[in-house]
Amino acid sequence: MKLYEKTRFRVGAVTNAAICGILAIWLSSVAYTRAQTAIQTAAQNGATVTKHASGPFEVKLAPLGMDKAEGSTITTMSLDKKYHGDLEGIAKGTMLTAGTEVKGSAGYVAIERVTGTLNGRTGSFVLQHSGTLTRGAAEQNITVVPDSGTGQLVGLTGKLTVIIESGGKHSYDFEYTLPAAP
Repeated sequence: MKLYEKTRFRVGAVTNAAICGILAIWLSSVAYTRAQTAIQTAAQNGATVTKHASGPFEVKLAPLGMDKAEGSTITTMSLDKKYHGDLEGIAKGTMLTAGTEVKGSAGYVAIERVTGTLNGRTGSFVLQHSGTLTRGAAEQNITVVPDSGTGQLVGLTGKLTVIIESGGKHSYDFEYTLPAAP
């Protein structure tokens, strides 16, 4: 192969790679634009769209009763919360806990009614909690009770995650869906 042909091949390969790269970027841009348009259209047509809310909250627990037996202690507590950030409101509920003799192992269930404003929409909804701690490893499941939304929060569904930082500060991350505002 002559030097001219080798150079032309290399330039052609580089040009083809550049064209493929530009084409990939353009296709990504088109796909992103179509996805955004689909989300906007869905929201305009009254469909639900997944959203996030986050912020800090304060919690006060007060023991209501305790049953201690060999191997475990069951405690009932009242639950009072103040949510801040994307969710501004208060919550009241009841928590039932079970502690064991093994350090770092426990479980809890709770129900709380949240009343306030979620990203500009007012109403209330109920959260159902279930959590376990296995020798320090935590698992939690906190979901909106189906059809518990009121006011502008009718149709709310979602899952909330509680984040506890060192020092005991609490915050939440709430992934939810709501029908489009009327």
